Amino acid sequence: MAAKRSVAVERIQQLSSQLSNKEHESVAGPVASSEDRVCIGGVCVDLAPVPAHTSHKVPILPLLPLERQETLQHLLWMMRKEKLGQDVFLIGPPGPMKRHVALTYLNLTNREFEYVALHRDTSAESDLKQRREIVRAPTGGLTAQWVDGVAVRAAIDGRVLILEGIEKAERNVLPVLNNLLENREMNLEDGRHIVHPSRYDALLKSHSKEELDSWRLVRASEKFRIIALGVPVPPYPGNSLDPPFRSRFASRYVDGLQLPLPSSEEPEVELLRKLQDVIRTIKYTHEIQDQLSISSTDTGVLLPQFPQTAMDGLVDLLDVFPEEAKDIESSVQRFWPASWVGNALNNEQKQAWKSLMNKFGLPLLAERPPLRSRYNLVDVSDGKVVFQAASSTVELPIILGTAPRTTLASTDIGNYGRAFVPTPRLQDIVSRMAQAHTLGSDMVLVGAKGSGKSTAAARFAALFGYEVETVHLFRDMSARDVLQRRETRHDGSTHWQNSPMIKAALEGKIAILDGLHWVRADTIAALGRLVQDREIVLPDGTQLIGARSFDLMVERLNLTAAELNARGVQRIHPSFRIIATSSVALNHKAQKQEMTWLTEEVGAMFQFIEIGNISLAEESALLRNLTACPENKLKQLLDFAARFRQLAEGGGTGHETILAKSVVLSTRQLLRICRRVAAYPDESLYTAIHRTCLSPFLPQLARQALEDVLADSGIYKDEKQIVYTIERRPDTLRLGDVTLPMYEVPSHDLEARALIPHTAEGGPGFYDNEVHTRIMREIAVDFVLGEHLLLIGNQGVGKNKLTDRFLELAGRPREYIQLHRDSTVQSLTMQPVVENGIITYKDSPLVRAARNGRVLLVDEADKAPVYITSILKSLAETGEMPLGDGRRIRPAPQDPRMIDPNRDIVMHPDFRMIVLANRPGYPFLGNDFFGAIGEVFSCHGVENPDFASELSLLKQSAPRVDPEMLSSLIQAFGELRRAFDDGLVAYPYSLRELLNIVKHIQAFPDEPLEQVLRNVFDFDVHRKEFFEVLLAALNKHGLNISNVGFQAVKSASGAPGEEKKLDVKWEKGKHRDPADMQGPKHGKEDDKAHVGGNQWAGGSGGSDTAGIGGRGGPYRLHKKGQPIVRLSDEVKNAVPDHVREAAREMGREALAKRLAEINMSTHEAAVYKQIYGNVAKEIRQLKVILEAVRTKEKERTWFKGQTDGELDESKVIEALTGEKGIYKRRGEEDPDHGEQTKPKRLKFVFDVSASMYSYNAEDGRLNRSLETALMVMESLEGLADKYVYDIVGHSGDSECIVFVEPGKPPKNEMERMRVLSTMSAHSQYCFSGDTTLKATEKAIKDVAKDEADDYFTLVMSDANLRRYGIHPGTLSKIIESDPKVNCAVLFIGSMGDEAKMLTRHMPPGKAFVALKTSDIPKIMKEIFTAIA
Repeated sequence: MAAKRSVAVERIQQLSSQLSNKEHESVAGPVASSEDRVCIGGVCVDLAPVPAHTSHKVPILPLLPLERQETLQHLLWMMRKEKLGQDVFLIGPPGPMKRHVALTYLNLTNREFEYVALHRDTSAESDLKQRREIVRAPTGGLTAQWVDGVAVRAAIDGRVLILEGIEKAERNVLPVLNNLLENREMNLEDGRHIVHPSRYDALLKSHSKEELDSWRLVRASEKFRIIALGVPVPPYPGNSLDPPFRSRFASRYVDGLQLPLPSSEEPEVELLRKLQDVIRTIKYTHEIQDQLSISSTDTGVLLPQFPQTAMDGLVDLLDVFPEEAKDIESSVQRFWPASWVGNALNNEQKQAWKSLMNKFGLPLLAERPPLRSRYNLVDVSDGKVVFQAASSTVELPIILGTAPRTTLASTDIGNYGRAFVPTPRLQDIVSRMAQAHTLGSDMVLVGAKGSGKSTAAARFAALFGYEVETVHLFRDMSARDVLQRRETRHDGSTHWQNSPMIKAALEGKIAILDGLHWVRADTIAALGRLVQDREIVLPDGTQLIGARSFDLMVERLNLTAAELNARGVQRIHPSFRIIATSSVALNHKAQKQEMTWLTEEVGAMFQFIEIGNISLAEESALLRNLTACPENKLKQLLDFAARFRQLAEGGGTGHETILAKSVVLSTRQLLRICRRVAAYPDESLYTAIHRTCLSPFLPQLARQALEDVLADSGIYKDEKQIVYTIERRPDTLRLGDVTLPMYEVPSHDLEARALIPHTAEGGPGFYDNEVHTRIMREIAVDFVLGEHLLLIGNQGVGKNKLTDRFLELAGRPREYIQLHRDSTVQSLTMQPVVENGIITYKDSPLVRAARNGRVLLVDEADKAPVYITSILKSLAETGEMPLGDGRRIRPAPQDPRMIDPNRDIVMHPDFRMIVLANRPGYPFLGNDFFGAIGEVFSCHGVENPDFASELSLLKQSAPRVDPEMLSSLIQAFGELRRAFDDGLVAYPYSLRELLNIVKHIQAFPDEPLEQVLRNVFDFDVHRKEFFEVLLAALNKHGLNISNVGFQAVKSASGAPGEEKKLDVKWEKGKHRDPADMQGPKHGKEDDKAHVGGNQWAGGSGGSDTAGIGGRGGPYRLHKKGQPIVRLSDEVKNAVPDHVREAAREMGREALAKRLAEINMSTHEAAVYKQIYGNVAKEIRQLKVILEAVRTKEKERTWFKGQTDGELDESKVIEALTGEKGIYKRRGEEDPDHGEQTKPKRLKFVFDVSASMYSYNAEDGRLNRSLETALMVMESLEGLADKYVYDIVGHSGDSECIVFVEPGKPPKNEMERMRVLSTMSAHSQYCFSGDTTLKATEKAIKDVAKDEADDYFTLVMSDANLRRYGIHPGTLSKIIESDPKVNCAVLFIGSMGDEAKMLTRHMPPGKAFVALKTSDIPKIMKEIFTAIA
């Protein structure tokens, strides 16, 4: 390798040699220059002199090679436009090429420039025109001063304004420039008016300069130009150009330059040439897409575009590290993230990629090696780094950080002393990071949660001597937030505070961008110039440039560094690096919404490092090295983890993979279990795993699968129940077998004493019981081990009470913070306060708790957006958190000299977090806090107490209430809770409601129980189906309640007539005795409400007529707006037999009329009713799930930067300066870049083959199929705005028999009955044969043709595939053929164990077995829950 120069080094040296020339006349080739002009192709542009005080505004270096013809052609065109006085628009694919063309032109022509990167939050007024700052006047007072923005400075001073990212700006931003573009005129906020230079010069001939100044007229420079940079929309996402804005530009398409490669025949160069051909081929297929597809929506097998910088990166990597060519796919993937991050390539694209590589002689490895690099990092020392491959060594110069370094042999992860286990996988990750660093690249670490991204970043920083600045990203974070924020000084004046990112850039640290997947792509792209060119302009106008450019500027402009700093130019430290992290699953496992951040533009900014999942062997080594877990339990735990992970990779049935989707068992969680078992050897693995998985809140099928996996691993429940006791002594607290030292409040912290909760044991605050004592013992274990906690459960189960009780017993002061949907990152960390006109920030409870060693109680964590609460993840995981005022919370470093006393808040070792949240999912309508970041907390599911504990608690709460009644109430509520778990009721009745009932009974013992129950159940008076469940539960346990719902509402005491004892004046006629009965009739029609009587139809509590709650009427009829009054059962039963019979006859006649209206016979009605009755319960379950999706999608968000609404607390300083866009208001967020919110598209494919009918008598498979079809149709009734579905069938006759067309659901019972009848008849009379494969393939293609929010296909089959020679692998390939379609197969029949065997060979979560009718709704519920 040393014998020849690499292509990368040669290219860099050539460019450096060219750029080192100070004068343009030394440039060879077609570019000619003199002291006053530059010429290309006979077109010359004058080089106007630049004032010395603004010479730093000229680019110091060209960014493109001037000997390249492509470069010169672009520059020649721009020179022509300059001669014509035209503004230009460089348009082309995402990447730095357009910007590099513009800056190279400005360097060549010696032009000053202003630059702004546009994004979604760019303000037309403050970012482009003018902003106000509060400054201290010479007289000593404060005054508002206008500061010109980039557009104004460029227009007045004759500079070129570069606007990058035109497509990202909101539609109302760029029109502010229209008049400046067309007429060179603009009204300014400070009262000045920019006018066209010719107009100004004309006025100057007849007026003096002083007069024009008094009129506030300002001359626009004739040298002012605008260069706009953008991508074509479509095909790229973004806002289309406003026609008036577009018409003012001359446009030129700028593509990427083809990298020149030597004509050498050496293998390394030949490899690069082939790679370049592959990239060009993929690019060309996109250009001729219309010739390769059958429609505009058909993308065929198009491979994703390579980012514009990919070839440059590959050349550098393979030239410096040639051994990486042995695994060319791994090398390519570092610069082509679209091929493996998130949804990745589908099966057809993978085949196309493999075929393309083979075509160009670049065969892929048959099996990817577990380690992605052929090099190991073997030495890091001052000035050099050494990599070792199998047959070669690479030694390179290296830039190090400014902090002390950790050696490769060290087992410390970094400056905080955390242990590091050097496993081969982690060493491989760090080696690839070191390669990227050596090549000068910033990088993104991409992997699933818990895969080791934070560990790898910390290890890399320690090895290379870096301090770290962490930037926690969140969804509504703007590009300005990443760079600077505005603050007030102590005197009230405003200034801009650098963000941790900018601090890292200036001080040579690593900036960790944590959570890249949270932010919008335009926010990331706004950092493109910093990442790719090491230059950026900050919101306050400061210009940061790379170290080489800065040093050249000092040399060429004959200025000192201090003088450049005074001009607002600062040097980016050469050691500065960016490491971003993104927690997304790899290769088809990421949700679509998780991948919106990864665009082609973002792909061109970084080198992407794959962080693969940890292997069982590595995990075993970690657990053994980091814990002292007993070997027998460790083996059991590892066996369980292996079986559990196998489910996620396709080793289980559909039921089992639902478990793998519901719970992610990370290494961090296994470490937590092992530490607990090591500290407390009697700890039950069964209990620990159930607690970690929050099993009480898992779907029913997943919970059963968990039990099965535990049993297979030999982990069983310990039937011996330990009763824990509480023993409190002056210096210790003992909870069962756990002993905690009593907390000693520091003598100087008097406030802390007031923050210790007081629940008054046995009093109104807390009632001791066995279950809560057991949970407090678990909390105590976590406190001993230094864990932060998450308590999750239904409402009213005692999360707050038992937490306060534990803290009271331990003597721990707590800080409290309650989250809600309007919580912001700022509100979590600090609270702005205006005092005497000065904005100051007071520490939030979180900061006070971290500094003073208190317990932070975070309540209602599920109510805040997950991207807001995710900031707690870093605090719990690493002890680090940046604050909005520039300070940061950090752990105590091993070297105290690293503490900045003006900035660092050192976390107290006693600090703990206890986070409280409701369980995820309907009906709580919160966010899935546990699923997002729960793994960094020790999790505890808090359920309602068991019978004994609940009885003990109620006895303490209401000692005078009959214990038998308490027992019956507990059992009845237990029934209701089970009904909620089964989906029969929509509300999870809790201990809180039961406590309220018994307290009421104790206080008012004479009030009838059915009236007391109304305190809880009146919320549900309109849910008839609920009261059926409620009555059954109450009466089953001996409470003998007859009146519930409206019956209880209208009866003051529950017994007929007793309501008259109350001194209440009722409206006339509402409670009079019912009218005499004269015989059943329909009654007269009107629009009024009627109570009682016997004349009007649709009334309530009357006689003879059709209505609600009366007696003797022929049938029920409810009029809209009619209040419902029900007669008592005694009055109703007093109806004579002949009247009752007449009413029944009239009801039968009305039913017949209704059936005739829908063309349904009584036999059909009976059959329909029978089928419906079999799944009525399950229909209600699915309705609840589907309606929950509707509620979730209607969640509104805050619109910021508004000119009216509520004051945005993050804009308080902007309010003081007089900005307009300081408000926020709620609304339904528009999808990005003009996309429409569309319904979910569902397709159900039923097996109606001959075998369904033939074997129905044996296993009822056809009946199950019909019941499922009815359940689908009934459940989706009324949800057409959110779901579009169709139902088709397949048999030996055809792969697509249409039963329900898309968007045309059956309107009534008869139409649904016809669907069922048609399905049944087809199965009876069709030819034998199986078309499952064709039907599935067609269904997936058909459903994907429609525009939809999501795509779902469920295929019903009888698992009779082996008979027709169908291999499960073939079906699996079809199911996964389109990653955007969620496809699953439900086997509803089986010959022997064929169905179960098939599921073992199907993709995870894609196949289910339902051999009982009752199983199908449960599986459907799990599937619908998954797509929700």
